[in-house]
Amino acid sequence: MLLLEIAAQGVKGVSPSGGSARLRPGYNLVPFDGASLRRLLEALFRPAPGDAEALCGSAPGRGALRAGATVLGDDGGTWRLVRDFAAGFQLQRLDPQRRAFALVAQEPAAVARALAERVGLPGPAEARLLTLALSDLPSRRGAPAPAAVPAAAPAPRRALDPAQASRRLAELRAELARAERAEKLQYQLDGLQSRLFKAEEALREGARLRDAVAAAEAQVAGNAPAAAVAEKLGDVEAKLAAHGRATARRDEGLAKVEADRAALADAEAVGAPRPPWADPRWWAGVVVGLGAVAAGIALRRSAELRYLALLDIPAFGWAAWVALGWVQALEGRGRLGRRRQLVDEHEHKVQEAFERESAEVREALAALGVSGLGELRDALQRLADARGAAEAARARLAELESSEATRSAEQERAAVESELRGVEHALTEVAGGFVRDPRSIEMEISRIEAEAAAPAAPAPAPAGAATPATATAAPEAADPFPEVLACAAAALGGSPEAAVEAIRPRGSQLLAALSGGRLGAFALDRGGRVVAQAGTRVTPADQLPALDRDLLFLSVKLAFLERALAGGRRVALVDDVFAPLPEAARRLAGRLLKQLARPGQLLHATNDPACREAADHVAQAAP
Repeated sequence: MLLLEIAAQGVKGVSPSGGSARLRPGYNLVPFDGASLRRLLEALFRPAPGDAEALCGSAPGRGALRAGATVLGDDGGTWRLVRDFAAGFQLQRLDPQRRAFALVAQEPAAVARALAERVGLPGPAEARLLTLALSDLPSRRGAPAPAAVPAAAPAPRRALDPAQASRRLAELRAELARAERAEKLQYQLDGLQSRLFKAEEALREGARLRDAVAAAEAQVAGNAPAAAVAEKLGDVEAKLAAHGRATARRDEGLAKVEADRAALADAEAVGAPRPPWADPRWWAGVVVGLGAVAAGIALRRSAELRYLALLDIPAFGWAAWVALGWVQALEGRGRLGRRRQLVDEHEHKVQEAFERESAEVREALAALGVSGLGELRDALQRLADARGAAEAARARLAELESSEATRSAEQERAAVESELRGVEHALTEVAGGFVRDPRSIEMEISRIEAEAAAPAAPAPAPAGAATPATATAAPEAADPFPEVLACAAAALGGSPEAAVEAIRPRGSQLLAALSGGRLGAFALDRGGRVVAQAGTRVTPADQLPALDRDLLFLSVKLAFLERALAGGRRVALVDDVFAPLPEAARRLAGRLLKQLARPGQLLHATNDPACREAADHVAQAAP
């Protein structure tokens, strides 16, 4: 079930503006006292003796004490529970055909059965799990509860005298007229609230898409360095392709330089050329040439043998050829230094060309702090994916906002809210925002008329002084964790250990967030105690400082509360339990409660501006 409206008159700590407070699905901030609001809802949905005294005390001369709630049941119907603490209570259901609320039950047992079976009232264990009270905090437990207020024995009701009966009948008839007018206005109000709820349900997809757009834009903003790099590169694929070609040319040029240097090293390794006088071939040519000359001189008288002198020509030619080879080798060795200089110049040109052609890509790598093109491509791809997701989300949001159904829902919501303000103003003027059901007023009129027509009854015998019951509540247990775990096990099924294991990851996240990272994970030790991890130290909950123990309890309880709300159409009540935290932590708590409340409804009894920013709806309190 979901609460649509709460009405109260004479309830201490709960003073809605105009007598009633409208509520909506999601995170509602209600600026009332949390304990009083809990007692009011308990008195409506789980009535018990002493509710009137608990809500406003037993001071004499107090005004009328009335309360009511309008809920959207699990069966899809709109229900209204009205309680006059002096005349009983009624459960009514909106009849669309009659355009009025029809009485369903008045007897407590029948009301409780209808609330459980048709409206969807959670059981006691689940209701306890959905409640986070200030008194539940470990730092607030351990002290004895205040003594119960003495309750005097109720005096028997005396019949009114004729003058009193006449005045009371006149008051009741005037109240009946106001109630009938208010009933018509209330029917209009309930119908408008149902229409508003349906319109907001239709627009909830838009809120989800807006959240998706915000998340996608945040992801794009997180890739701002990659965006700056992409903007500077321009055509990214062309620049990367050019960088690849430049890298290939550089590698090819450097490979050629290495080959030339290897050849130069081989040439230098050969050493200086051998001089001709150290070459046997040169000496052979010289000796043969000189021998031929000597033979020619010696045999000049012989006509045939003197021609031996001609052998000196090839011999000296051979020696000259050997000497010429030595000269050429010397010249080649002298060119090795020039060749090495040319190789160095070629390497420098290759490096300069590569740096010039790849400067933009290398700057991009340095800007992103990556070392390779693969990482650069990944970063740019993440940017492209984030931009694509943002564009897709914006396109879906624009399509949804431009659709006829969305425009109709927005127009319907604006029109309904305008009509609601008018009807609420009229209802406040007619009945102050709260009236009894006309049937109960008619029943009281009939009773008074019957009493006035009946003969006077004898005065009752004076009763002895009643001894007030002044029982003092026993002190609460100082450790609330066993109670919470047992309640979670009963509501969610399974054992306390299984319940803790189910919420431990989420609860650890909440604990780290609320404590600013001082506390990490939590778990159950072998003895069944809740322990928390602070750095490398594991500390039992009862040994933590008071604030850390409260933060641990809040994290565990919020994680269980989130599990209970995940089923949808459940109402959670949270006191002003975050007041001791710093403002930044309270703002974070407000955002966390907003996330938790999305599947159902959460009422946060606080007036903290830090939480007001995150609230989906803020109920108005009477000035």
